Amino acid sequence: MVTLRIQEIAEAKGMTLEQLSQDCGVSLEKIHQYSAESIEIKEEMAVEIQTIATQLDVTVLELVKPLTTPVAFKLKIQELAEAKGMTLEELSKKAEVHPAIIAFYSTQVISKSKLEEPPFELYLSQISQALECCNEDLKTIAELSLTSLRLQESTQERGLTLKELSKLTNTPYEVIDLMATQPVNSRNFINLSATDGGLVEGICNLIEGCEKKPKNK
Repeated sequence: MVTLRIQEIAEAKGMTLEQLSQDCGVSLEKIHQYSAESIEIKEEMAVEIQTIATQLDVTVLELVKPLTTPVAFKLKIQELAEAKGMTLEELSKKAEVHPAIIAFYSTQVISKSKLEEPPFELYLSQISQALECCNEDLKTIAELSLTSLRLQESTQERGLTLKELSKLTNTPYEVIDLMATQPVNSRNFINLSATDGGLVEGICNLIEGCEKKPKNK
């Protein structure tokens, strides 16, 4: 038995189940059934589920809800910095952490396992010290984004490694690593870029080149 994330993904993409039904040709009754119930995959369902996944621009594996959800955190860096009258650029200098890493940590939900890896745990500690708080004060439980960048795939298509991409774009390798391994909410990056003097303009350009494009347009 599996559970499908049809409604969750559709809502994240600003689409109603009625629109999805019309666009993919699967009846609304079946979409409601697939969305609300745990189902046993039968041969006659497989084609419809594949069609739904294609219309939502996700893989079938992305459509199936994991048995366990990874623990992830949204970091309250921007809020705490603002409370102290500090810009992210000022925080970057005080914490001695690159601005692009501050930007990623401030805008993206990051998995617990990634934050526990070196050097990412060290960066979090440096940021906490600069904000005069502990690591746990920064963390709020959140769900990972549904959008993954094609960063690894895009670099391989061009015969590049992630380290070479880091050099070519003047982006810290740690940020490239985060973008390649963590789902990304690109709108949050763009909003930050618009309000913080183009702090992450290079990251936004990378995202624009590597985001999944809708398949049916």
